[in-house]
Amino acid sequence: MRSAPLSSGLVVAGVICIAGLTACGGDDGPDCDCAAAGCFADMCTKTVFVLDKAIPADIGGVAAADSLCAQQAAAAMLPGVYSAWLSDASSSPYQRFSKSTVPYVLADGTMLADDWDALTREGPAAVIDVNASGQKVAAEDGAIVWTGTGVDGRADDYNGASNFCSGWSRNVLEDSTLVGYLTRRTKSSDWSRVVPTVSCTGAGFLYCVQQ
Repeated sequence: MRSAPLSSGLVVAGVICIAGLTACGGDDGPDCDCAAAGCFADMCTKTVFVLDKAIPADIGGVAAADSLCAQQAAAAMLPGVYSAWLSDASSSPYQRFSKSTVPYVLADGTMLADDWDALTREGPAAVIDVNASGQKVAAEDGAIVWTGTGVDGRADDYNGASNFCSGWSRNVLEDSTLVGYLTRRTKSSDWSRVVPTVSCTGAGFLYCVQQ
């Protein structure tokens, strides 16, 4: 099992101790299956990463986006099941995701949020610009992330202005969607929901979240 430092906490004898976290395989508190969850600094976590390169909007649908996340997670030997932070007219992360009670971290161990409630209420504490292998991706300032999703994880069509790139099947000017910014932050919501909508041309990244 890979181990990497979390970005905050008390360091004791070289181990980072985070108040309130469940120890992987520990005897105290609820069990954590580290084959299903991640284990960083002996703590149960859920890993989040971004695809290693931007892709066109005609992904092939939400299920195809999930498959891309799964492929890159498997190639990096990350444990567990991964799904894309992506919505269409009939599904969303809020509906599809398990709502973690353990922390979300980047693939390099950087802390993002204490749990699902913190992630969707406060947003990630760090930029999600690390791929499944724990390396920062190469991206220009203003790079976008395909989401179609509000910060609460629910599908957001921006009052009917978005058609989610025709269910993530077309890469054309006539279609539109909400996106997030990969690194740029002027509002706390910019990681997932930048308004107004953008056309479904060009290329964007995808966030992948362990379930």
